[in-house]
Amino acid sequence: MKQGIVPRAGLSPQELEEVRELWEICNRQEGIEIKLNWGTLTDRPVGVTNDFLFYQDDRIVGFLAIYSFLSTEVELSGMVHPDARRQGIFSQLVQTAIDTCRHRQVPKLIFINERGSESGKSFLAKLGSQYSFSEYVMELRGHAAAALPASDEQITIRLADKQDVELLVKLNMSGFNMTEQDTRDYVSQTIEGQKERTWIAELGEQKEPIGKIGAMVEAEGTGFIYGFCVVPEFRGKGYGRHILRQTITELQQMDKATYIKLEVSVENEKALGLYESCGFTTKNANDYYELILH
Repeated sequence: MKQGIVPRAGLSPQELEEVRELWEICNRQEGIEIKLNWGTLTDRPVGVTNDFLFYQDDRIVGFLAIYSFLSTEVELSGMVHPDARRQGIFSQLVQTAIDTCRHRQVPKLIFINERGSESGKSFLAKLGSQYSFSEYVMELRGHAAAALPASDEQITIRLADKQDVELLVKLNMSGFNMTEQDTRDYVSQTIEGQKERTWIAELGEQKEPIGKIGAMVEAEGTGFIYGFCVVPEFRGKGYGRHILRQTITELQQMDKATYIKLEVSVENEKALGLYESCGFTTKNANDYYELILH
C-alpha cells in the first residue's frame, strides 16, 4: 500500500488521470483553476524527478510539480485534497521539492498561486516567500476576430528548427530581460520539446526576422501560447497583431484547437490590448511568489 511522498520522473497515464481528478476536486472546492501546465506534465524529461505524489491508503491526496525552464530558477505548483488539509501534507511536499532544488543547486523558487486561493496565499506567507509579479490568464474560444487588412509589408511566420537556435537566442534576448545563459537554457528546452513549437516572424521579401512566438498543445483541442516577442525597433507598427493572428490560425488548422489560452503581465497594458483585439478575454489571474535558497 502506498503511503506518503512518492517522487516520480514522469507520471504514468493512471497517475496523470488521478492528478487530474484531484485538480478538478480542488478547483471546484475553491472556485479557482490551479495552473498545472498539463502539456509539460505529459512530456517530462527522462530520468529527472520533477513530480511528487502524496498517498494516503493508495489514494493520491497531494501533488507538487517542479517546472524547470532555466538553470537559475524553477516554478512550482501543487495542491492537496480538501479532506486531507491541515495535516502538513503540502509542507512535506514543498520541503521535498526544496531539498531536490538545493541538490540541483537551483537558487530561486517561484511558487504559482491562483489569486482566488486564500489557503495558498496564507501558506506562502508562512513559508517566507515574497510576492513578485502577477499574470492574467486569457482565453480564446472559437475563432479570432475578423482578419486584419493586408499589411503594406508582408509578415509571415515559419516553424523554427534546431538550425535556428542562435537566431532564437538573439530574438529572446532582445525581447525579454534574460541573461544569455538563461536564454540558451530556455531555447534548448522549447526547441526540443515534443509538444512545443516555435515560429519565427519574418518581414518582407528579405525575410528579416522581427520576432518569435511559441505554443504548446496541452490537450486535444487546447493550445497555450507563450514566449511572444517583437524586436524593439519593429514594435508599435501593428506587426504583433499579424503575428498573433497567424499563430492562432496555425493552431486552429494544424491542431484543430478550439480553445487557446495565454498569460500576460497585469502591468503590460499594450499586450493586454493586443490580445483583446484578437478576441482573447481575461479568465483569472496567477500571483507569483519568490523564495531564494541560501
